[in-house]
Amino acid sequence: MAPSNGALNGSHPTLESHEASLVDLAAHELPQVLALPGKEAQILELYDRIHEQELETALLSQEYAQPASVDDVDKELARAEQDLLEARATYSVRTKAIEAVLMADPSIQSIYSTTSTPISRALLPLIHRRDILSLIHENLARSHATCAQALSNAEVENLRIVQKNQELVQELLVLTGDDESWKDEITDQRLKSQLEKAERGNRDARADYVRIKHIISAAIVASGIDWASDEQLRDLVVDEEDI
Repeated sequence: MAPSNGALNGSHPTLESHEASLVDLAAHELPQVLALPGKEAQILELYDRIHEQELETALLSQEYAQPASVDDVDKELARAEQDLLEARATYSVRTKAIEAVLMADPSIQSIYSTTSTPISRALLPLIHRRDILSLIHENLARSHATCAQALSNAEVENLRIVQKNQELVQELLVLTGDDESWKDEITDQRLKSQLEKAERGNRDARADYVRIKHIISAAIVASGIDWASDEQLRDLVVDEEDI
Protein backbone atom coordinates (compact mmCIF):
# COMPACT_ATOMS: atom_id res chain seq x y z
CA MET A 1 0.00 0.00 0.00
CA ALA A 2 1.44 3.37 -1.01
CA PRO A 3 2.02 5.89 1.77
CA SER A 4 -0.30 8.86 1.91
CA ASN A 5 0.75 12.45 1.34
CA GLY A 6 0.36 13.14 5.04
CA ALA A 7 2.73 10.31 5.95
CA LEU A 8 5.25 11.48 3.39
CA ASN A 9 5.14 15.06 4.58
CA GLY A 10 5.40 13.84 8.16
CA SER A 11 8.68 12.04 7.44
CA HIS A 12 9.99 14.97 5.37
CA PRO A 13 8.26 18.09 6.74
CA THR A 14 10.40 20.54 4.76
CA LEU A 15 9.72 18.92 1.37
CA GLU A 16 6.79 19.08 -0.98
CA SER A 17 4.73 15.93 -1.43
CA HIS A 18 6.28 15.08 -4.81
CA GLU A 19 9.79 15.68 -3.46
CA ALA A 20 9.12 13.46 -0.45
CA SER A 21 7.78 10.76 -2.78
CA LEU A 22 10.99 10.81 -4.80
CA VAL A 23 13.15 10.62 -1.67
CA ASP A 24 11.16 7.67 -0.34
CA LEU A 25 11.39 5.98 -3.72
CA ALA A 26 15.16 6.29 -3.74
CA ALA A 27 15.40 5.12 -0.12
CA HIS A 28 13.25 2.01 -0.54
CA GLU A 29 14.47 0.96 -3.98
CA LEU A 30 17.49 -1.26 -3.48
CA PRO A 31 20.42 -0.39 -5.74
CA GLN A 32 21.42 -3.03 -8.22
CA VAL A 33 24.99 -4.09 -8.87
CA LEU A 34 25.95 -4.63 -12.48
CA ALA A 35 27.87 -7.86 -12.87
CA LEU A 36 30.23 -7.43 -15.81
CA PRO A 37 31.89 -10.27 -17.70
CA GLY A 38 35.59 -10.78 -17.21
CA LYS A 39 36.62 -8.85 -20.32
CA GLU A 40 34.61 -5.71 -19.51
CA ALA A 41 35.71 -5.77 -15.87
CA GLN A 42 39.35 -6.06 -16.94
CA ILE A 43 38.97 -3.11 -19.31
CA LEU A 44 37.56 -0.92 -16.52
CA GLU A 45 40.33 -2.01 -14.17
CA LEU A 46 42.98 -1.11 -16.76
CA TYR A 47 41.24 2.22 -17.34
CA ASP A 48 41.49 3.05 -13.63
CA ARG A 49 45.15 2.01 -13.53
CA ILE A 50 45.91 4.28 -16.49
CA HIS A 51 44.46 7.23 -14.58
CA GLU A 52 46.54 6.40 -11.51
CA GLN A 53 49.71 6.14 -13.61
CA GLU A 54 48.95 9.48 -15.28
CA LEU A 55 48.67 11.12 -11.87
CA GLU A 56 51.91 9.55 -10.67
CA THR A 57 53.69 10.60 -13.86
CA ALA A 58 52.45 14.16 -13.51
CA LEU A 59 53.68 14.34 -9.93
CA LEU A 60 57.10 12.89 -10.72
CA SER A 61 57.60 15.19 -13.69
CA GLN A 62 57.25 18.34 -11.61
CA GLU A 63 60.45 20.35 -11.30
CA TYR A 64 61.41 21.82 -7.94
CA ALA A 65 63.57 24.92 -7.69
CA GLN A 66 65.19 25.93 -4.41
CA PRO A 67 63.79 29.36 -3.40
CA ALA A 68 66.32 32.07 -2.67
CA SER A 69 64.51 33.77 0.24
CA VAL A 70 61.46 33.58 2.46
CA ASP A 71 59.56 35.92 0.16
CA ASP A 72 60.33 33.58 -2.73
CA VAL A 73 58.97 30.67 -0.68
CA ASP A 74 55.64 32.44 -0.19
CA LYS A 75 55.43 33.35 -3.87
CA GLU A 76 56.34 29.84 -4.97
CA LEU A 77 53.79 28.37 -2.57
CA ALA A 78 51.04 30.63 -3.88
CA ARG A 79 51.99 29.82 -7.47
CA ALA A 80 52.05 26.08 -6.70
CA GLU A 81 48.60 26.27 -5.12
CA GLN A 82 47.24 28.10 -8.16
CA ASP A 83 48.82 25.56 -10.51
CA LEU A 84 47.36 22.73 -8.45
CA LEU A 85 43.86 24.19 -8.66
CA GLU A 86 44.13 24.69 -12.41
CA ALA A 87 45.53 21.20 -12.95
CA ARG A 88 42.82 19.64 -10.81
CA ALA A 89 40.09 21.50 -12.69
CA THR A 90 41.55 20.51 -16.06
CA TYR A 91 41.92 16.89 -15.02
CA SER A 92 38.38 16.75 -13.62
CA VAL A 93 36.85 18.24 -16.77
CA ARG A 94 38.82 15.92 -19.04
CA THR A 95 37.95 12.84 -16.97
CA LYS A 96 34.25 13.66 -16.93
CA ALA A 97 34.26 14.30 -20.68
CA ILE A 98 35.93 10.96 -21.38
CA GLU A 99 33.55 9.11 -19.07
CA ALA A 100 30.55 10.80 -20.69
CA VAL A 101 31.72 9.68 -24.13
CA LEU A 102 32.35 6.13 -22.93
CA MET A 103 28.95 5.97 -21.23
CA ALA A 104 26.96 7.46 -24.09
CA ASP A 105 26.98 4.53 -26.50
CA PRO A 106 26.10 1.75 -23.98
CA SER A 107 23.33 3.92 -22.53
CA ILE A 108 21.84 4.65 -25.95
CA GLN A 109 22.08 1.01 -26.98
CA SER A 110 20.41 -0.09 -23.74
CA ILE A 111 17.48 2.32 -24.15
CA TYR A 112 16.86 2.39 -27.91
CA SER A 113 18.34 -0.82 -29.25
CA THR A 114 15.87 -3.28 -30.77
CA THR A 115 18.05 -6.25 -29.87
CA SER A 116 18.31 -7.04 -26.18
CA THR A 117 21.58 -8.26 -24.73
CA PRO A 118 22.38 -9.34 -21.16
CA ILE A 119 24.45 -6.20 -20.65
CA SER A 120 21.71 -3.88 -21.92
CA ARG A 121 19.09 -5.62 -19.78
CA ALA A 122 21.29 -5.23 -16.72
CA LEU A 123 22.17 -1.63 -17.56
CA LEU A 124 18.64 -0.34 -18.16
CA PRO A 125 17.46 -0.46 -14.48
CA LEU A 126 20.62 1.36 -13.46
CA ILE A 127 19.94 4.08 -16.02
CA HIS A 128 16.42 4.47 -14.68
CA ARG A 129 17.75 4.75 -11.13
CA ARG A 130 20.34 7.29 -12.24
CA ASP A 131 17.59 9.41 -13.79
CA ILE A 132 15.51 9.19 -10.61
CA LEU A 133 18.47 10.18 -8.45
CA SER A 134 19.23 13.10 -10.77
CA LEU A 135 15.64 14.28 -10.47
CA ILE A 136 15.79 13.90 -6.68
CA HIS A 137 19.04 15.85 -6.53
CA GLU A 138 17.55 18.66 -8.59
CA ASN A 139 14.46 18.90 -6.38
CA LEU A 140 16.46 18.74 -3.16
CA ALA A 141 18.85 21.40 -4.43
CA ARG A 142 15.89 23.65 -5.21
CA SER A 143 14.39 22.97 -1.78
CA HIS A 144 17.74 23.68 -0.12
CA ALA A 145 18.04 26.98 -1.97
CA THR A 146 14.52 27.93 -0.88
CA CYS A 147 15.26 27.07 2.75
CA ALA A 148 18.53 29.00 2.63
CA GLN A 149 16.74 32.04 1.24
CA ALA A 150 14.02 31.77 3.89
CA LEU A 151 16.67 31.49 6.60
CA SER A 152 18.49 34.53 5.26
CA ASN A 153 15.26 36.53 5.22
CA ALA A 154 14.46 35.41 8.77
CA GLU A 155 17.91 36.48 9.98
CA VAL A 156 17.51 39.89 8.36
CA GLU A 157 14.06 40.28 9.92
CA ASN A 158 15.45 39.21 13.29
CA LEU A 159 18.17 41.86 13.08
CA ARG A 160 15.57 44.46 12.19
CA ILE A 161 13.40 43.46 15.16
CA VAL A 162 16.39 43.52 17.52
CA GLN A 163 17.29 47.01 16.35
CA LYS A 164 13.68 48.13 16.77
CA ASN A 165 13.59 46.68 20.29
CA GLN A 166 16.77 48.55 21.17
CA GLU A 167 15.21 51.79 19.97
CA LEU A 168 12.06 51.11 22.01
CA VAL A 169 14.14 50.36 25.10
CA GLN A 170 15.97 53.65 24.69
CA GLU A 171 12.66 55.49 24.40
CA LEU A 172 11.36 53.69 27.47
CA LEU A 173 14.44 54.64 29.47
CA VAL A 174 13.97 58.25 28.46
CA LEU A 175 10.30 58.19 29.45
CA THR A 176 10.88 56.46 32.80
CA GLY A 177 14.11 58.25 33.70
CA ASP A 178 14.66 60.74 36.48
CA ASP A 179 14.96 63.66 34.14
CA GLU A 180 12.83 66.43 35.64
CA SER A 181 13.77 69.13 33.18
CA TRP A 182 10.17 69.15 32.00
CA LYS A 183 9.22 70.93 35.22
CA ASP A 184 11.15 73.99 34.11
CA GLU A 185 8.83 74.29 31.14
CA ILE A 186 5.81 74.88 33.41
CA THR A 187 5.14 78.63 33.46
CA ASP A 188 1.90 78.60 35.44
CA GLN A 189 2.92 79.30 39.05
CA ARG A 190 -0.36 77.97 40.41
CA LEU A 191 0.07 74.68 38.58
CA LYS A 192 3.69 74.46 39.69
CA SER A 193 2.66 75.05 43.31
CA GLN A 194 0.03 72.31 43.11
CA LEU A 195 2.60 69.95 41.63
CA GLU A 196 5.09 70.64 44.42
CA LYS A 197 2.37 70.15 47.03
CA ALA A 198 1.38 66.83 45.47
CA GLU A 199 5.01 65.68 45.45
CA ARG A 200 5.43 66.58 49.13
CA GLY A 201 2.24 64.72 49.97
CA ASN A 202 3.45 61.70 48.03
CA ARG A 203 6.79 61.71 49.86
CA ASP A 204 5.09 62.03 53.24
CA ALA A 205 2.66 59.23 52.44
CA ARG A 206 5.53 57.05 51.28
CA ALA A 207 7.46 57.74 54.48
CA ASP A 208 4.42 56.90 56.63
CA TYR A 209 3.89 53.67 54.71
CA VAL A 210 7.50 52.61 55.15
CA ARG A 211 7.47 53.44 58.87
CA ILE A 212 4.25 51.52 59.54
CA LYS A 213 5.44 48.57 57.48
CA HIS A 214 8.68 48.38 59.45
CA ILE A 215 6.74 48.38 62.73
CA ILE A 216 4.45 45.59 61.51
CA SER A 217 7.40 43.63 60.14
CA ALA A 218 9.28 43.85 63.43
CA ALA A 219 6.20 42.76 65.37
CA ILE A 220 5.65 39.72 63.15
CA VAL A 221 9.28 38.64 63.35
CA ALA A 222 9.38 39.13 67.14
CA SER A 223 6.23 37.03 67.59
CA GLY A 224 8.11 33.90 66.54
CA ILE A 225 5.45 32.65 64.14
CA ASP A 226 6.42 30.96 60.87
CA TRP A 227 5.87 33.96 58.64
CA ALA A 228 8.04 32.62 55.79
CA SER A 229 5.54 29.90 54.89
CA ASP A 230 2.59 32.30 54.78
CA GLU A 231 2.42 34.44 51.64
CA GLN A 232 0.52 37.35 53.22
CA LEU A 233 2.82 37.53 56.26
CA ARG A 234 5.86 37.21 54.03
CA ASP A 235 4.70 40.19 51.97
CA LEU A 236 4.40 42.23 55.17
CA VAL A 237 7.86 41.30 56.42
CA VAL A 238 9.90 41.39 53.23
CA ASP A 239 10.28 44.67 51.36
CA GLU A 240 9.72 44.65 47.62
CA GLU A 241 13.15 46.20 47.12
CA ASP A 242 14.76 43.18 48.83
CA ILE A 243 13.23 40.65 46.43
